[in-house]
Amino acid sequence: MNREAAPKQAPPLVRVTPAPVSVGLPVYNGEPYLGTALEALLAQRDVDFELWIGDNCSTDGTEEICRELARKDKRVHYRRRERNLGSTGNHNLLVREAGGRYFTWAASDDAYEPDRLRKMYEALVGNPDAVLSFTSARQINAEGQTIGRWHNPCRTDHPDPLVRLRDLIGMRHENYHCYGLYHRDVLLRTHLLPPVKNNDRILIAELALYGRFTEVREELLLHRLHDRRLTQSVSSRDWYRTQRTDRKSIVMPNVEEAGWYLRAVTGAPLRRQEQVLALLALRPWLRENAAPMARNVARAVIDGARIAAAGRGRAGHK
Repeated sequence: MNREAAPKQAPPLVRVTPAPVSVGLPVYNGEPYLGTALEALLAQRDVDFELWIGDNCSTDGTEEICRELARKDKRVHYRRRERNLGSTGNHNLLVREAGGRYFTWAASDDAYEPDRLRKMYEALVGNPDAVLSFTSARQINAEGQTIGRWHNPCRTDHPDPLVRLRDLIGMRHENYHCYGLYHRDVLLRTHLLPPVKNNDRILIAELALYGRFTEVREELLLHRLHDRRLTQSVSSRDWYRTQRTDRKSIVMPNVEEAGWYLRAVTGAPLRRQEQVLALLALRPWLRENAAPMARNVARAVIDGARIAAAGRGRAGHK
């Protein structure tokens, strides 16, 4: 007997495209402030986003906090790394894991005002030639009390990339631009964060050669200053021992930074003449770091001699 085929159930509606905004939160033992940071992020209003958490093998309660949140909120994607990638490796992997057209890094000890993501998103969408949007900030202490304010002093919206670079290199400023919202495809064309301590400044200087920045002049970022911050507790030389994974025997932090600034300029989409002028714009940094670079080289010579002597000693005992 012929029977009519049972009507097929429609497949459940699933999201086939990522949210337009991806937030990447790298964390290692962030338990003291992580709950506050996550609460502020997930309370963002009127913007479609996903949160990607990269846990660098935390040993405190970070994993439990994040897994519980991911179970409750479908916007949250939690990844526990198989090994500690170092701070730089974890930051950069998040950029590649996320799928949104726009990307921002969030710190596990910071907080946002509820409209920060939306306003950065609208600013970037409304300025098609911009590659980054960012906001002003309030600096808060460990208890969340306001202790300072930050407003951008640099001409990062100038149409000339050399003006943008000169200001970012030559002016003294806190580099809170790095907490802004990036065009992810442009960000992926850069070297991302290089494996040196002041890598955020190098990245922002490089990005400024790709396009101008647009600013939301409202204090929507709450940046926490406290003694446990990685940049406060780790020297440039210690960074290599605690954060890098290449385990170099001889370390020249300032020389390496100079090399990454040179790569940033030579890899940027500039005409030949602009590239030469951009290299000249690095002079303030090079002057300021000339003595530290000389000390790097001198110490490298001494360290190299010690390593060579130790190698000969081991060979003589065989």
